[in-house]
Amino acid sequence: MSWRNIGRRTGISVVAAAIIFIVLDITFPVHTDIEYGQLIYAEDSTVLHAFLTSDEQWRMKANLGEITPELKKAIVFKEDKYFYSHPGINVLSVLRAVYFNAIKQQRTSGASTITMQVARMLEPKRRTYFNKLWEMFRALQLELHYSKDEVLQMYLNLVPYGSNIQGVKAAALLYFDKLPEQLSLAEITALSIIPNRPNSLVIGKNNDLIVEQRNKWLRRFEENEVFPEQDIKDAINETLNATRLDAPKSTPQFAWRMHNQYPGLPEVYTALNVSTQREAEDVVQEYMRGLRLKGIHNSAVIIIDNKTEEVKGYIGSPDFFDKEHNGQVDGVASARSPGSTLKPLLYAVCADKGIITPKTIIADVPINMDGYMPENYDLEFHGNLTTEDALKRSLNIPAVKLLNEAGTEVFIKALSLGGVSTVWDERKNLGLSLILGGCTIRLDELATLYSALANKGVYRPLQWSKDTSGTVIATQPVSLVSEAAAYMITGIITDLYRPDLPNLFENAKGVPAIAWKTGTSYGRKDAWSIGYNKDYTIGVWVGNFDGTGVAELNGAGIATPLLFRLFNTIDKSAIKEWNKQPAEVGFRYVCKETGKVPNDYCSETIMDYFIPGISDNHRCDHIKKVRLSADEKISYCTSCMPLTGYKFKSFPNVSAELTAYYEQQHIPYTKVPPHNPSCARVFEGVAPYITSLTDNSTYIITDKGKQQLQLQCTAANDVKTVYWYINDKYYTSTAVGERALFYPESKDIKISCADDKGRNVDIRIKVEFI
Repeated sequence: MSWRNIGRRTGISVVAAAIIFIVLDITFPVHTDIEYGQLIYAEDSTVLHAFLTSDEQWRMKANLGEITPELKKAIVFKEDKYFYSHPGINVLSVLRAVYFNAIKQQRTSGASTITMQVARMLEPKRRTYFNKLWEMFRALQLELHYSKDEVLQMYLNLVPYGSNIQGVKAAALLYFDKLPEQLSLAEITALSIIPNRPNSLVIGKNNDLIVEQRNKWLRRFEENEVFPEQDIKDAINETLNATRLDAPKSTPQFAWRMHNQYPGLPEVYTALNVSTQREAEDVVQEYMRGLRLKGIHNSAVIIIDNKTEEVKGYIGSPDFFDKEHNGQVDGVASARSPGSTLKPLLYAVCADKGIITPKTIIADVPINMDGYMPENYDLEFHGNLTTEDALKRSLNIPAVKLLNEAGTEVFIKALSLGGVSTVWDERKNLGLSLILGGCTIRLDELATLYSALANKGVYRPLQWSKDTSGTVIATQPVSLVSEAAAYMITGIITDLYRPDLPNLFENAKGVPAIAWKTGTSYGRKDAWSIGYNKDYTIGVWVGNFDGTGVAELNGAGIATPLLFRLFNTIDKSAIKEWNKQPAEVGFRYVCKETGKVPNDYCSETIMDYFIPGISDNHRCDHIKKVRLSADEKISYCTSCMPLTGYKFKSFPNVSAELTAYYEQQHIPYTKVPPHNPSCARVFEGVAPYITSLTDNSTYIITDKGKQQLQLQCTAANDVKTVYWYINDKYYTSTAVGERALFYPESKDIKISCADDKGRNVDIRIKVEFI
């Protein structure tokens, strides 16, 4: 046979083999999907928490950048010297193995390349000749589709180290508490020899034997000049005291949240700061020791960097392993009643709508809004006061009135724009009680809202993770409130002269320069304190995960001291003066009585912030001039005043709700004399407001003929008497605010109330008799 024919046949054979290989490669593709246990990293690349794979293996992904040249040299020299020159199969090694196994009947090793070992670990099978051929085919596939370094990476991620440890990264972490790039040459060599004998070379059990085998290979490295001589000498002299370690399990609630938030990712790089986290954990642990004696067992903390919105600290509970007190609950991610903590954002929204400025006067008096009658925390009423005082004192009634004026829907929309998903989900069932804690919210959501106030009213979602280069993933900012509103509200809740300053800090020593607001839920089940300065926002929740209320539990006395300690610990060099006035905020003088632009009769004015073009510009109306008879016993209107014999006199312009409050509390105030009884004019103005019953409501009567319903109303300052009608029949007359009772006799009742100026209001109620 000529060389030409031989060459032709060889060429045909090679082409046929290539075609067959391609067909087989397409028909039987190699699958390299490796499941890795997830690792949660801190911002300095410290491993915070490690998770098992679904098959209960510690298998962690070592990236190419973590495979050092030393690790690469050691593994290649020991396992496959010609790894970078063969196509996945070392033909000479295979022929040698066939010769010794088939002809000499001797078992030898060394035929399997690193690539063939990867193929076997990807598809474990019994050791047969056919499976060895299949292993070779898979090795060729791997070499075709992946680079040499990628194949080596797969090997280092799958190689067994005994028990349920697979891969060099898991071995480095669980035996040496290091990442692969931190291993010494001695440690690298020790790890390179264990996979060949994982059951007899167990770190922590057979350390002397491992050192013996390790040094043997180190001398081989020296003989072949794989590493510098001095490095090898140092490695030989290095002791081996390693043992099997527990996998990293710190920040468990945070880690589980990341695990669920980023499923399937082998690595999650977070912004959590290890130092900040440890300091916060120490503060919380120490603080909670005293609270446990009071029956308070749980707390949660989140720490946010205001510049980046990165989460720097996260404590889901003081003790994850406290099963008796539900320690595995994540308090940061649990939705609970926020108490009064939403008030600062409401006040900011109202400032942006022009409803209030810090010195705007609002009445803290009893109100009835369609049957809803809120009370203050102290069960007292405080009359007229500024909105800044109302916010500092966290009064409920002014907040409800402001929410009613701004609109519940408007406020819910603002909350949802600020990332509060829980309130948006409940929006159809929320009313005015929302502002007093009649909703649920998570600590991280609440802290993010406060971080928006710290960032000039701009909301950005929390940054939980970074990409592998350490860069924060960008998000689109949203203007939640104006910079001007954020500045004014921050100024109010920064003030130390307020009732929610903890008793231990009355002398102002140790109080951090922060803005903060507290909250206590109904039943004293939740204590909140959220604070911020230029750099950080910290949210604190304290209570019991099982919902047990405690008489001593409140935001000011329990949660705020912990907030202060955290700020004083993690932000020792905080700037004292950090709330800078923006150009959008102006100064103006306002009347002290109303907080409005002064009128001619305003004798006392004070300085106030305002938002030009937005804040209310109506002039003060706290005084009104009334025409009186010469003896000042009756008042006149333009319709009934005489031609002569009357005079003008100024009276306080007291609102109907404030009038009713003064009457009920027997507080003296200047009253307008009764109107001319001979006047037939029906006056314009505010009609009486029925406070005891609610329009279109149903009332249950369990004892007909014995159980009564109450009639009561508020009316304008110039009203002395109101007249009650039931189903269009006159019933009785009372003074404003005076109570009257009646027996309901029918299921549908119309109730009318007319004042002595001819103004009238009607409501309809239903009665069910049981």
